[in-house]
Amino acid sequence: MTKTFILGVGAQKGGTTWLHRQLNNNKNIDLGFRKEYHIFDAIEDFERDKTSKNPKNGFREKRINKILNSHKCGTLGRNLAKGHKKSRYTSLELAFIDNVDNYFDYFDYLYLKNPEVGAVGDITPNYALLQTKTYQLIRHGLEKRGFDVKVFFLMRDPVERAWSLARMKQRKMSDEKKEQFDEFKYIEKTTNNGFSSYKSQYDKTIKQLEEAFNPVQIHYGFYENLFEADNYHRIKNFLDIPLKPFDSSQVFNASPKNSSLPAELNHKLVQHFKSTYEFIANRHGDDVVKLWQGYQYL
Repeated sequence: MTKTFILGVGAQKGGTTWLHRQLNNNKNIDLGFRKEYHIFDAIEDFERDKTSKNPKNGFREKRINKILNSHKCGTLGRNLAKGHKKSRYTSLELAFIDNVDNYFDYFDYLYLKNPEVGAVGDITPNYALLQTKTYQLIRHGLEKRGFDVKVFFLMRDPVERAWSLARMKQRKMSDEKKEQFDEFKYIEKTTNNGFSSYKSQYDKTIKQLEEAFNPVQIHYGFYENLFEADNYHRIKNFLDIPLKPFDSSQVFNASPKNSSLPAELNHKLVQHFKSTYEFIANRHGDDVVKLWQGYQYL
């Protein structure tokens, strides 16, 4: 039996939660105690933040400081007996960030402890922003332990992805804040923000991935047809392991649309991501052009 590691790298709002639940519904797959481990993005964030004026504002530092503050207040581990996962696995999260070999060894343990398990993995959408050297670190650490790495990168129309993110943000607000929230202004603002914009620049992610992994190790999928029956067979063939049929009756974290995106804003956003649209069309041809509404505005 092949020893498989499933590495999900995004994209955010691209169907990763649904995919995680479908895969984790199989006895031969163990994805551990998290859907998103956020180990390598925390490490990269720390490396970038070392040169900033306020290095304590980094993602990694905030995570560690939160744990230290919990310890200081006497609340760390309080819910261990109740089985609360956020408390139960705190030490592991710290160990993973402190030394990534602990991360690799943890998944090796998941595989070795259960003879039924043929695949383990981590699906963290923020990994779409990783650098090539970090992908290489992940590949080396896993292959050193005998894993065959299978990478999933699920994409969604860049404009639709940004809009879905805005609707999700609004959905989580209080009723008072919802009334004041302008999703279209939010989309335009965040699209001009580097971090949010990078998440839709799939061409950059693909280039970084393919500098670290063999293309045959990477599955490229699209949110727009992710829930179709044919997609189950594509994923099953890619992983080359037995899989239960996917349940497409429920889409997790879906945010319904209450209006239409103004054509002028749609055109403006598509132009912002023009290089990404062109790159993906060159790679996937008419299939993606038919799936993504943004192509009508190019």
